[in-house]
Amino acid sequence: MFARKFLFYLAFFFTTLGNATPGLPGTLDPSWGATSPIGAGKTIIEVGPSHDSVTSIALQPDRKVISAGYCTGSGVVRFFCVIRQNVDGSLDTDFNGTGKAITVLGGVRDSPNAVALQPDGKIILVGSCPIMPTQNYFCAARYNSDGTLDSGFGVAGKILAVGMLNGQANAVALQPDGRIVLAGGCKIGNTAYMCAARLNIDGSLDSSFAGTGQILTLIGDTAAAHSAALQSDGRIVLAGECSIAAVNITTSFCALRYDANGSLDTTFNGTGSTMTVVGSGLDTATSMAIQPDGKIVLAGYCINSDHSAWTFCVTRYNHDGSLDSDFNTNGKVVTSITVGDNNAHAVVLQNDGKILIAGQCFDVSKFSYCALRLNSDGSLDKSFNDTGSVVTGVGLVSDVPSAIAIQPDGKAILAGSCVIGGLDRFCAIRYDGGPFGYKSCSLDIDGDGRVLATTDALINMRIALGIVGNAVIGGITFAANATRNTWPLIRDYLVTQCGMSLVR
Repeated sequence: MFARKFLFYLAFFFTTLGNATPGLPGTLDPSWGATSPIGAGKTIIEVGPSHDSVTSIALQPDRKVISAGYCTGSGVVRFFCVIRQNVDGSLDTDFNGTGKAITVLGGVRDSPNAVALQPDGKIILVGSCPIMPTQNYFCAARYNSDGTLDSGFGVAGKILAVGMLNGQANAVALQPDGRIVLAGGCKIGNTAYMCAARLNIDGSLDSSFAGTGQILTLIGDTAAAHSAALQSDGRIVLAGECSIAAVNITTSFCALRYDANGSLDTTFNGTGSTMTVVGSGLDTATSMAIQPDGKIVLAGYCINSDHSAWTFCVTRYNHDGSLDSDFNTNGKVVTSITVGDNNAHAVVLQNDGKILIAGQCFDVSKFSYCALRLNSDGSLDKSFNDTGSVVTGVGLVSDVPSAIAIQPDGKAILAGSCVIGGLDRFCAIRYDGGPFGYKSCSLDIDGDGRVLATTDALINMRIALGIVGNAVIGGITFAANATRNTWPLIRDYLVTQCGMSLVR
């Protein structure tokens, strides 16, 4: 008899999912940092003795989160710093014993800017390090999966100068064969170039790339790359900002593409590079993503039409480097979330083609984390927080989000810095992704890895009967490893991942 009823409730559960009103993506996920001092859905981590800031993040296959950036010691001394968080936002003490790793490279003002995760779990962090008083060079470190430095990379896990690239590595991309591409901005005299280097697995320069392992390319009169990505055919795309001196102080979105051997790919816009005016004179592409169909999305910030504030700016290019007219009719989107400055710092693609952009927005009295989601045609996706965008205050003074990543279940992690107690700290928030393209929905309602009549089926039955609130879980004993053992956690899971419409 009970088995028959259980099968009935299974059928009812799936019928309910099929006819449900979708929940709201873009709400804070309370299972991240559930006991955080700054509120559920947010985490704050003190890494070094003074100011800390996340510059990039990466997700492990087991959903643990790698956050990398800098820590500041006494004075202006900076270090490479990496932490690893568990799926609930707590520090993973299996990583270097404390969840944190701090590394001195140049020893004065190291600036780590990008992180990448190898398939074997090793972590690569790149940036710039001062080798001479007035010059910075590309530098890198690689960590084993346990947080220790990898002695098989460079010298004792470190490379203090990648070739003779005088500049700053802002991006890193990993090839399927294990070789490592670094990109950024470099200078020769007073001229600034987009530049790139490729390393072998051991950190040595790969001489099959541009003949020396490194290349500098000038677009306009001055250029710098802030992002790098690999196409499925092995070609390398760099994106950032460029300017032409004759046009006052204007800067534009720009991108270039190299063949796998480091030569400019002239099938890209006929020259190998492209410059695009997006806003009203000052445009900076800070992040890039390549769609499965080969189209290239750039996101960053521009000055608005009356030159009063910064605004989010996005462009999309066809595979040949031309602007994609299917994207908001002209290949460009210029939009703001708040009336103050809006600076987009990171972009990521969802598997359903939607585009999630994160940055910093001035909201009432302070800068806060913010995000917006676009449909694949460039229109605002109003299923995201009912408006297409969300603003979240994290710290007490000014929040600076720098990176974004999407988990397999659709949840989005934004990471950067926030100010608590007068000091910048590593801070991250996690938003529910909702059922749009990501349905991590199963009958395992409490998340203990099993489907049981005494927990999951009972919860479903009560909800089917119209019961809400704590009465749904009254009298239920949850397993110790259950990840959803309160009504708010269960309710948010069913709404965001199963598309059910439930009151709080």
